[in-house]
Amino acid sequence: MTQPAYAPPPPPSPPPSPLPTWARLLGVGCGALLLLSAVIGTTVFAVVNRASAGPEETIQTFLAAAGAGDWATAHAQFSEPLKQVQPLEQFSTIGAANQHLFQVQETTFNNRSVNPAGAELSGSVTLTDGSQLPASFKLVKEEGGWRLISYQLGSG
Repeated sequence: MTQPAYAPPPPPSPPPSPLPTWARLLGVGCGALLLLSAVIGTTVFAVVNRASAGPEETIQTFLAAAGAGDWATAHAQFSEPLKQVQPLEQFSTIGAANQHLFQVQETTFNNRSVNPAGAELSGSVTLTDGSQLPASFKLVKEEGGWRLISYQLGSG
């Protein structure tokens, strides 16, 4: 059996678009703008999360230590001004009396503000018993690391 020596004809060309040229260009432009917005939004989100990683790590260390009753490690996350206002002995006494506030299962920070001198993260904490409390933390750069200048767990 021999094969024919000719090629089959090319497929028919697609029918012309019912949309005018300006509408097609507008659609392509909107798609490109949408893609660019997604890239910029993702970049901003990544930069903000990366910038707040240091302050958030300090907060997590503070909450984990206080939750375990390790008041010295939790107090070590304080800035010098906060250590003056709330010495270790006072913090240990108050912390032990309110131990349930430090039993944090999860943190959610909806508001983040970070600059080279300080940071503020606020949102909520979910305690191990399932209850949620508002939480706010202010931090400063001190000796090359982030330290708490103030914190508030709960509404009071």
